[in-house]
Amino acid sequence: MKKCLILFIFSASLAFSTKTYSQSFDYKALEKITSGALSKAYSASVRMWGYDTVKKQQNSAQFSGVVVTAEGHILTAAHATVPGNTYKVFFPDGQERIAVALGRIGFKEKQNLPDVAMMKIIGNGKWPFAEMGWSSSLKTNEPCVSIAYPETLSQSKPSVRFGRISVPMTQWGFVQSTCKMEPGDSGGPLFDYMGRVIALHSRIDKPEDVNFEVPVDLYRKYWTALNKSIDYDKLPDEENDVLSDPFANKIITIPALENIGNQFLNLESKFKGTSLVIKSVLNGKEQQALGALFLLDKMLVKSGMRSGSFIIGKSTLIGNNPIVNLGSGKLIKAVVVARDKSSDLVLLQLPKKLKTGITAKMLKDTSAIQFNELGKFLLSALPGQTSKVSVLGSQLFSLPRKFSSGYFGANATFINQQIILTRVTPGSPAADKLELQDQITGINGTPISQPPQYGAEIMKYAPGDTISIQGVRKGVPYSLPVALTVVPVRGNHPADKIEGGKSIRLDDFKSVFTHDAAISAAECGGPLFDANGRFYGINIARFSRTSILTIPAGTIYDFLKDSL
Repeated sequence: MKKCLILFIFSASLAFSTKTYSQSFDYKALEKITSGALSKAYSASVRMWGYDTVKKQQNSAQFSGVVVTAEGHILTAAHATVPGNTYKVFFPDGQERIAVALGRIGFKEKQNLPDVAMMKIIGNGKWPFAEMGWSSSLKTNEPCVSIAYPETLSQSKPSVRFGRISVPMTQWGFVQSTCKMEPGDSGGPLFDYMGRVIALHSRIDKPEDVNFEVPVDLYRKYWTALNKSIDYDKLPDEENDVLSDPFANKIITIPALENIGNQFLNLESKFKGTSLVIKSVLNGKEQQALGALFLLDKMLVKSGMRSGSFIIGKSTLIGNNPIVNLGSGKLIKAVVVARDKSSDLVLLQLPKKLKTGITAKMLKDTSAIQFNELGKFLLSALPGQTSKVSVLGSQLFSLPRKFSSGYFGANATFINQQIILTRVTPGSPAADKLELQDQITGINGTPISQPPQYGAEIMKYAPGDTISIQGVRKGVPYSLPVALTVVPVRGNHPADKIEGGKSIRLDDFKSVFTHDAAISAAECGGPLFDANGRFYGINIARFSRTSILTIPAGTIYDFLKDSL
């Protein structure tokens, strides 16, 4: 009854909103609608992986899905499942269940098209589920929302992304949207602005705004066939009536979404001049990055901070003698006041006080990000450019070091109670100094005698660090320096080819949140605001195709207080 009431209220607002969106871009109304869609859809969006119920262990890569019935039917992608296999299902609220893969329709000779699969949770229960919509009623420039689980981010809660339908039906039978996806998102749901499942994530192209989705009407059409544990080698003969969308004639479209950055131009005055270009020399190379300008006034004197103009940026992108471009060709030298390795922040002080900047008042709100803020529009300020628009994708979380370690390039095996090098990658840092069959006994003076110690010790160090390797070669002990480099990109997946690349330091953070802006690694260090001018934090890393990591305002405040 409650769900019917919500649907009635929403349908009334939908009819009212159609005229509004056709005439102007109302970001507040769009935020409200997106929030409503998330409240309906979030709890049913699940993370999954193959699971051996006998050995109690994971046996496949992570992927995503969505529960669409109270009995536990899950829609996902065919390329992630095998009929009859079991999978562990993780709900956003922490619930874990086992599901069995039912039917799949994905033909190898057609690159797994149409990529349709169904699963069902084993056992009785009443599960959170999302309403199924209709892909047949989709329109170009209709807003849509993704709720899925990027594998490299590896979080227990999904990340939110916002976009529009760019092609309702492609020549290959996909829905095309601008909601970004990457490995791990496969099978994840794409929702319309009413919180209804309209498609499932399938694959991507190199441009960030080109993403392909399986139309939900295929699941409707083959619902009965998909409930059977069959790997179909052709489209099933058994079909269901797809029916029609009762809201088909009321679907809103927003042409302004095609150039969404231009819709916020009149709001940029609230934070104009707060993002500056910083040039410096780092490891012998000229480097350019962004920084956030702060104007600290007398309000902070009581807490012991000095006043003046300061800049906070990404420490691993800024050397010790930075020069700041104030615009119009004006350059000024800045002094490094402090660095914080844990948050990758650096604080610079300018020799004179400027008239603009993020003020102490803007730093006051340091409370945790609430669930109802997800999907809110955010603006990454860029000097001399239109701000990059994104939506808030997550609440705060910690991200341990996994990808930011320096590249060593040698694998070891535990043989006769010794750590023996059994593979040294040609051209790697290790290849210059080490040889196959060397016994490794220590790293930087730390004894190494067990396999876990070897990898864990190397992961402590970043690109550019030089470590000392203690070992034994043909009975002769040695200690040799090895300079670590950046891990080379070897994958050929489009997700590894994002424009501007990923940040070198992109994890090992105590508290960050994500959004989906298309900013490059060199554009990190700049400030992030909402459309009301509220300072949300500093963009600290381009983590992946879908995720920019941001250090929250509360951490920025603490860094300023400790440094000044």
